[in-house]
Amino acid sequence: MDNNDIYLVSEKLRQESRSMYNRLRSIDADAQFVTHVSEMLSEYPVIANERCGVWYVDPQLAHSDTVYFKSTDGHTNNWKFSLRRANTHIFPILAQYSGCILVDSTRKGKRMPDSFSRTIPIWCAVWNTAVKILRNTEWDCKLYTPPRVVSESENSHMSKLVPVFADMLLKSGIDVRELTKEMKKPVRPIWITRDHRLTIPPDFTDAEFCPIVCVSASSTQDCSDGFMYVQGAADDHELWAGKLTPQLFWKYKEQLLGNKNTMEIVDQVVNIDQDVQGSGGVSFIRNTNVAVGRQMATSVPGFDAVISCGERMDSSEKHLCLSIHDSKKGQTEMATAIPLALQFVEPFMRNDSRILVCCAQGTNLSVSIALAILTKYTDDNGQFQVNERNMITKQMIQNRLLWITTSHAKANPQRAMLKQARGSLFERALGLMQNEWRRMEHERMEWEVERIRLKAKISASEKRIAQLSTLYTVSQKHVAMLETMLKGGTKGEVKHVASEVKQAANEARQAVKEVSGIGVADIVEVTRGTRERGRKLLEQCMEEIEALTNGVDLQPPEIMAAPLESLRRGEFSSVNSKGDTSSGSLGVPKDTDEPQLNGIIESDRSASDSLLLVSAHMPKRTSDDEESQPEQRPIRRISEQRRRRRMSLTVDEVDNAQWHETRVLAGHMDCVRAISVQNDLMASAADDGLVVIWDLAQKPRARARDMAPKSICRGHLAAATSVVLGADCVYAGGLDSTVRAWTLPTDSTSASDDVTGVFPAREFVGHTDAVWSVALAPRVSLLASASADATCRIWSTDSRMSSTPLCATWTSGKQVPTCVSFTDDGARLTIGYDSGTVDVRDMAAANNPVMFDCGSRITQIARYDNVYAVACVSGVVHLCDSRTGASVLSTGISAYPKPHVVTAVDISSNSSVVTGGSDGVVKWWDWRRPLTSVCEIRAHKQKADEGVCAVAYAAGGVLSAGADSLIKLFQQ
Repeated sequence: MDNNDIYLVSEKLRQESRSMYNRLRSIDADAQFVTHVSEMLSEYPVIANERCGVWYVDPQLAHSDTVYFKSTDGHTNNWKFSLRRANTHIFPILAQYSGCILVDSTRKGKRMPDSFSRTIPIWCAVWNTAVKILRNTEWDCKLYTPPRVVSESENSHMSKLVPVFADMLLKSGIDVRELTKEMKKPVRPIWITRDHRLTIPPDFTDAEFCPIVCVSASSTQDCSDGFMYVQGAADDHELWAGKLTPQLFWKYKEQLLGNKNTMEIVDQVVNIDQDVQGSGGVSFIRNTNVAVGRQMATSVPGFDAVISCGERMDSSEKHLCLSIHDSKKGQTEMATAIPLALQFVEPFMRNDSRILVCCAQGTNLSVSIALAILTKYTDDNGQFQVNERNMITKQMIQNRLLWITTSHAKANPQRAMLKQARGSLFERALGLMQNEWRRMEHERMEWEVERIRLKAKISASEKRIAQLSTLYTVSQKHVAMLETMLKGGTKGEVKHVASEVKQAANEARQAVKEVSGIGVADIVEVTRGTRERGRKLLEQCMEEIEALTNGVDLQPPEIMAAPLESLRRGEFSSVNSKGDTSSGSLGVPKDTDEPQLNGIIESDRSASDSLLLVSAHMPKRTSDDEESQPEQRPIRRISEQRRRRRMSLTVDEVDNAQWHETRVLAGHMDCVRAISVQNDLMASAADDGLVVIWDLAQKPRARARDMAPKSICRGHLAAATSVVLGADCVYAGGLDSTVRAWTLPTDSTSASDDVTGVFPAREFVGHTDAVWSVALAPRVSLLASASADATCRIWSTDSRMSSTPLCATWTSGKQVPTCVSFTDDGARLTIGYDSGTVDVRDMAAANNPVMFDCGSRITQIARYDNVYAVACVSGVVHLCDSRTGASVLSTGISAYPKPHVVTAVDISSNSSVVTGGSDGVVKWWDWRRPLTSVCEIRAHKQKADEGVCAVAYAAGGVLSAGADSLIKLFQQ
């Protein structure tokens, strides 16, 4: 059997599992649960939620009215309160029975439909808010949602929209005060699903609310007995039921469920019961003479005119038959039918005659036709008035639709039919709006093109400014270096060279200022001479530095090179024995055969023998000036010992020799947030959502300092923010509000093996916001996690408690925990908060923590024995005793100046502390001498105000991770 045959067989099995017989048996099984709930709550009427819920309610138990709460009004980030589905007719029922039962179902994979979990809670909260505003009294208007279905974050977002929806309701024209005048308690949803086992009927008699019991009929478990259960079987019944309706199903249920040839039975039932959609259900719209109903006849007693939609009948003087299909095909037919209906009904409307608009169900086609009639021929009070197209507005159509939905409870028009009705009523206004929209879109696109062009110009300008700023900075650096290195020359020589270099640097700085003031169109037009002078100046500076640092004897050339602009102009500055500066021209006689120096003489010498002479910067002396000028002497050879002493400019450079970079680990594609080390294994977590396992004992690749990862762990749906290594698992928390665990690779796994994805072995779910930090206590099998939801949760890592791993949840008011750390024995847990407070909690008496205040937000906590190193956003690292809360250092270690932040810290057994900052610098400290750092290395590049994100002591070195997606190992 090939793959194609397997696919055909599986597709056939899937279709058979969803056959009409299996669907009807599933509906019957779900309806038995609804009957059971209705018997337990017999004092409340059972109301079906259109359209799916009607199938699950026995007509003998069901209330005559239905409701329509649509699931799409509760979809995430698309929450709505629909005035078209205001369901106002439910309030008299609630006032009479002090509650009700609503029935609906949902498809596979969900416990309850969105109409129950979100749409109805929003509806209750909006109406309660409106009542509170009108009555100006205490009234519960909180948004109640099912806790395990809707998260706290989503509930918060929906709650912010409730006042907006309530204001829209009060301004809509619906008489809220009249509808709710009999309400004694606020309405509130209660949920019952198939997971509940109702043995004792709930009692809401003394409750402070009026319950709306939402019963989700479908089961998430397979509860079939002799058939294949289909969850939410009645959903989309128009696709599988054919001509079978809920009324026919309940009337002929025994015949339909007793034979698997269901389609044949359905055809027989439909032929037998042609009158199943008989007369009744006629409702007059507000105070008008227009009624909507299900009556299908050429004439109806009590009405002067009848408009029937759907079936083909003969039209007459008082009867208009409109052949419209109740499906998508009927959209174009509706557009043709509305003008005919308006023309037919106008004389009857003028004579104040009674008009009936009907269709097979009385919910869709007739409602759309009635909407067009009321909008065209009535004023705001329901009296006859012909409204021309230029008078019809969207608000007018919406008001007429509210009349229909509040007067005719079963009204449920399709969006496509309403769109055709609106289009036929103000087609001209709609055309003008479309033309205006096209014009605005055209202008918007032109502006977008112009914006992109200007943005490109600005980007080029900023790049040019950055280049010139770099030129200025480099020039200043070379000034300082030349002033230091050339101390062996005469005072006049040094001043001359320094003044010329400074002049070039000032020119570069002036160019930066000029470029900053130039317009966008001229920003790239910079003088070529300035660029050329800067380039050649830098070349000569580099040659001179090379000559000086290599200890080469500098001898004057036969022809002096004059790279500076002053020599090109024939001007010079010289220093006499008194230190005065004088100006003049080059002392080369015009009649001499020696060539004039009016340009730069470049040679093709290699870097090894290219010499730039400081004396070349000095002008030749004339015979008249020889006596006033100091004796020119050749610059002596600089000894190697002296050269090294001069090059030792700063303490940091000397100290940096103690630590050097030995390895670079490149396995992430974004900022590395956390690292954890255990023996020779290291785990890293990054913004790319990956957790990578490294073997530090692995040898680097040939002729390289980097190495391949041992394993890559996938599973987080967002950035991984924290990681900790255990004996056999690695645990990581992320922005997806979860902590996930992966099994560590075996010893047989090597870097030469193919690195494949490893998916989570366990998931710890319970947080409702990002997890910032995790800590592990392997001796007691506990895991701690700190989250932005202001909770710290303790989990059991014991596999025997995998079903219920949560052990405890700790909170500290509104403080948000940012980091956690266990002691080795797991007896104490340290928690750092965004307020600057640090709690050291005894696991046996967690309610009495040792607390100390660090003054600003805690970014990371490191521990060795009983000493904690606490990093703060103030740039200070505090050392504290975990047993007493006392500070080991009175002032702490001022690691980084503002505005930089200490983002990482670790402490070792030899009184050494290593820190990482947002400026990308890693610093080593001896905490017994905290005033100055032992060593500083710029380890990582900055990215979006982030530099070093994590540091850790490893065997024989220090690891650092940064925003540049790299992990580096430093060793002495």
